[in-house]
Amino acid sequence: MMNSKERVWAALNREPVDRVPIHAVAVDGNIYDEVLGKPPRSAFDTIDDLAEQYPEDWVERVNGITGDIETNVFSRAMEAAAAIGYDTCGAGYIPFIFKNKSEMTDIFGRIYKIVDDNGHIFPYYIDGMIKTQEDWENFPKPDIKEIYKRAKKLYKTILRRSKKFKNDILIMAQDDYASVFPPVWQGMGMNAFAKALRKNPKMIEERFEMTTDFVLGVFKTYADCGAKVFFEGGDIAFNTGPLINPKYIDQYVLPCMKRVTEAIHDWGGKIIFHSDGDITSLLDFVVDAGFDGLHCLEPPYVDLNLVKKKVGDKLCLLGNIDTAHVLVNGTQKEVEDAVKHAIKALAPGGGYILSPSNSHPTMSYQCIKWMVEATKKFGTYPL
Repeated sequence: MMNSKERVWAALNREPVDRVPIHAVAVDGNIYDEVLGKPPRSAFDTIDDLAEQYPEDWVERVNGITGDIETNVFSRAMEAAAAIGYDTCGAGYIPFIFKNKSEMTDIFGRIYKIVDDNGHIFPYYIDGMIKTQEDWENFPKPDIKEIYKRAKKLYKTILRRSKKFKNDILIMAQDDYASVFPPVWQGMGMNAFAKALRKNPKMIEERFEMTTDFVLGVFKTYADCGAKVFFEGGDIAFNTGPLINPKYIDQYVLPCMKRVTEAIHDWGGKIIFHSDGDITSLLDFVVDAGFDGLHCLEPPYVDLNLVKKKVGDKLCLLGNIDTAHVLVNGTQKEVEDAVKHAIKALAPGGGYILSPSNSHPTMSYQCIKWMVEATKKFGTYPL
């Protein structure tokens, strides 16, 4: 019988496994509180205490401990993931910058509303700060060395704590919120980004260079800590197809992704590409960019049989369990039917890792448990 790390690695290589591995992009706070118990204090309590004790510079003090806050979040998420029965789950430092109690930004220019989700900080994207060339030139440059230092501390701490878990979970190094493509357009807002694609390609190139260099640096930090499997949060599709004209994806995104995948492979690792929406017309892009796996095959927008036929011999496929209804308020039968459907279409011959298509705070712990149980029941090889 394989352990989780062996099972995931074999699936990524499209080699035989004992059963279909189970993956989660993340475990949200409401789930890990239900699994582990709600802690006596939340991050908001810590922020409130600092604001009361240090009214003049509390924001600066909060920004000085964001790494510790995120380490605690991801550590609890990973502990819960192991307890639930996932074989792999993602973690990675997110370079947020608090502005006040209701708003934060990041090093890429995004603006977020801070939502209090039962004591958990949920960043709700609003808009971008960089609308013009002048905005870009005046945008403050981040302290990259400090960010990598925090990322290293976060990942090493989570690895150390994971040794106490009962299950041998593989901790996937991910760049969620800090990936190659979404920060570029979201840091500007779609209107400003679309205008710059046509009229200011130099700024677009510089912004892609910035995000790509950042991803390479933070992934190298995780690789130096021992990470072998990486997750790139690409998000290049709507429910109806590509987010932008495919010619711009080929022009700007493809070369950047190749830089990242080639580096990961040079380090002896594997890398998975994530995108919501209908990715069907961009399957060749995922292969050409050099990725080893593709997540999330979001239902109902992706035809699983078509994807398996076209790239199943080139990519490990991950995902497809619906997070709009099935894993929110679905019945046990609906969850089992979704699992059986995905396994039937994607698991024959190997190269499939079952996963929720996304992660968000309204998912149900009961539905997730049904999903894990059904995968272990119906996903054992031979199918």
